[in-house]
Amino acid sequence: MPVTDTPAAQETRSPPLFYSSIAPLSQQLHKGFKVRPESKFDYATKTNTVPLTVPEFSLVARHYPILLLGDDLVPTAALGVEPGQNLFVTPEGQWTAATYVPAYIRRYPFILLGGEDDQLTLGIDTDANATYEGGRPLFHPDGKETEIIAQALEFAHQFHNAYLFTREFTEALKKADIVIDCTLEIEPTPGQRVPLGAFKRIDEEKFKDLPDATILEWRKVGFLHPIYFLLQSMNNWDLLLVKNGMVTTAK
Repeated sequence: MPVTDTPAAQETRSPPLFYSSIAPLSQQLHKGFKVRPESKFDYATKTNTVPLTVPEFSLVARHYPILLLGDDLVPTAALGVEPGQNLFVTPEGQWTAATYVPAYIRRYPFILLGGEDDQLTLGIDTDANATYEGGRPLFHPDGKETEIIAQALEFAHQFHNAYLFTREFTEALKKADIVIDCTLEIEPTPGQRVPLGAFKRIDEEKFKDLPDATILEWRKVGFLHPIYFLLQSMNNWDLLLVKNGMVTTAK
């Protein structure tokens, strides 16, 4: 049963980030299953990027740079500047206080699965059973579902709908041809610049030159504000690299 709402899975047909063994949620198979406490994010300690949806941009732009990755321009939050680095998870697995936690991360270990009849069902990473203290059971001893399942299903549907809107947004960006390549450089010593990574971003001049009809249409469908937040988020590179003890210029 395929994953339906994750850009990475759409592109690679492999388990998406964090997931290893996805299966439809079943009372028979998962009666004793427990999921992590809501505040535990240790599974995200070694990822420096995570996919985003457009409705999150206003919150994400407060804390993280928003990148556009790959030919599909997948919106992505930068959580660190080195491979396997997340600067926002403590050694205890807690997210940095007063910092937005992306929806993709909060959704785990649940995910929507799509069948051949286009019906969506709730799935779960079967390797995410929380056997430690604090794990939250999915089913009561009598087999009835706990409120966690209903909440997870609602959240997964919200994420899926947000992903569909995000796909429309990125298709519009590609059609308008306002995205350019960008290189991030660090300066480990004065005058020495080392390339750290490449991504894509919106070119402000190309954006300003868009026809009035496009601007009016984007305002109508809700694409303008996400662009402003995406541009604003580029200012967070300095915050991110200072947090990692680096000096940088992005161009």
